[in-house]
Amino acid sequence: MAQHNRVAADTPRYTRADFTALRFRLNRIPTEHILSRVYDEDALHAAGIETSAQLEARLDAMRDHLVERVCLSNPYLSASLADARRFNRWPKTAIDYLVRAADQDFSAPQPDDPVSAWLRPIVFRPLRQEGIQTLAQLHGYIALRGRRWYLPVPRLGAGKARAIERWLQGHATTLGPLQVDDTPRTGWVELGQDPACQLVPLEQVGRVVPALDGSKGRNRAPGYCLIAACDDLEAIQAYLTRFRDRDKTARAYQKELERFLLWCVGVRGTALSNVGADDCEHYKEFLAQPDPSWIGPKAPRTSTRWRPFAGALKPESQRYAVLVLRGFFAWLVGVRYLGGNPWLLVPDPVTTRREVPIAVEKALPARLWEALVRPDGILDLLCLKWPAPPLGAPLAPPLAAKNADTPGAQYRLARAVVLLLGCSGARREEAARALRCHLQPVPEQAGVPAGLWELALLGKRNKWRTVFLPPRVIAALRAHWADRGHDFENAAQALALLSPVVVPSTRTAQAKHLSLETGDPVLTGMGFSPDGLYQLLTTMLRRIAGDASLPLVEAERDLLRHLTPHALRHTFATHAVANEMPADVLQRLLGHASLQTTSLYVRAERARGLAAVAKLYPDRT
Repeated sequence: MAQHNRVAADTPRYTRADFTALRFRLNRIPTEHILSRVYDEDALHAAGIETSAQLEARLDAMRDHLVERVCLSNPYLSASLADARRFNRWPKTAIDYLVRAADQDFSAPQPDDPVSAWLRPIVFRPLRQEGIQTLAQLHGYIALRGRRWYLPVPRLGAGKARAIERWLQGHATTLGPLQVDDTPRTGWVELGQDPACQLVPLEQVGRVVPALDGSKGRNRAPGYCLIAACDDLEAIQAYLTRFRDRDKTARAYQKELERFLLWCVGVRGTALSNVGADDCEHYKEFLAQPDPSWIGPKAPRTSTRWRPFAGALKPESQRYAVLVLRGFFAWLVGVRYLGGNPWLLVPDPVTTRREVPIAVEKALPARLWEALVRPDGILDLLCLKWPAPPLGAPLAPPLAAKNADTPGAQYRLARAVVLLLGCSGARREEAARALRCHLQPVPEQAGVPAGLWELALLGKRNKWRTVFLPPRVIAALRAHWADRGHDFENAAQALALLSPVVVPSTRTAQAKHLSLETGDPVLTGMGFSPDGLYQLLTTMLRRIAGDASLPLVEAERDLLRHLTPHALRHTFATHAVANEMPADVLQRLLGHASLQTTSLYVRAERARGLAAVAKLYPDRT
């Protein structure tokens, strides 16, 4: 078992004789000459080399190891080195790169080192399938997901995961400390100035110490208060209750209010009801540069690894925090909990105004979008590598990460997600809760192309709207439903359009997505959470970007690595404007409350601007 869980690779040590022998080998010098001219008997005996075949194996392994290091440190050389290895033609510049890579320090692992340089193939190969190339990425992956980080990684169990953690912790000097404790907090916390228990989410704060709870704050309004809040914590909870039917808004406001409460009590040592304009100015400075102990990777709110900040806030986020707090204090004054609003005396953080407030530049270019989604395009090519189950197949057991059919099912799911979002402009929250019973074919009528379908989406402000989907999207959804074993043709089903085909082994995931009513586990058809849909899409797009067999240039791969679900909404809108869709129609399809918001896409559509400028400067030649 100890051998099975050995994850660290043997660190290679090269001598000057090895470098000389490698140069001879790459220049096609016969191995017999290398044996006789480069190495002495002691060196051969120490390396365990007795035959020409053993020397060739050693030099080829050395070559591959150095190519690995060079390709990661300088990706632009990957193609030339791959060609050199394939055709066994090594120019002097390529050999020099390999020798310089060998001269690097091997004494301790560095964050930018490839995982293949320090871990065994049985470990780094499955990590690469998850897009983990460097030790820094592995370190961040574990810190982000906590104790059960290994579950999505195929062929990597708990034993190897613990061995990898021990190895990383053993090299904390160069790689940094690794925190993987996911022990959930139990019970409520009394918030005070004790640093050991001040960084907790708002829902886990049982009360604030009496000296700082604001029940006798200097800014408390005299007379009758319109809310039944006795202290600052209850006032915050009363304010957030107003948004109980708007989950996204409630989460955004809670994040800002809990940060401010934690800062007031733990850092400033004052009650929220005692805050003055000078305190607000200090908090603005804190937002621009939070204390390092307040910063950490995203973690469950029940975890001891949770931190209020994921990093330093951008100026726009700092301004948003100030606006939320100013509105919160204005409400406290309005309900006569506070006597005045100190944030009225505090100017907003300075920000630069974008030409277009919406980040429409994240939309995919038309060429890349077409290459992805057209019939026989990139998504179809990936799906065809694995056979799809026939339509109408009976319910099948859920797939596991190690199943041979899992990659194909995941790619077909990713294709359905990309097409649904990119052809409808739906938000990820809307796509996550879209149901089969909300999808139906459009009745045939004059002027409407055959095969069009309509989907009802529940969007912001609990407002329904209808979007239209071409046959291409419906075909992708049918293939995804075949992987799930569900009957797509039953239009009355209240099953999610998009649902996981691979269920993690956590109790929460299995309780949501697996049913045991028939004896054997089958998929329930429950949908993704918005965050789950985000993780699925971004993970699959990173895999596509890293697939060297696909006809993509490096700039397109970089776009796919950073593509998000909302960027597909921008893609739909910009392409609709480029094809001269009326603004009022686009507004209705996107679910914008104001036509002014939709017009931002018209202002940002580059192709029209370039065409107009080109008319001013015709090519005289």
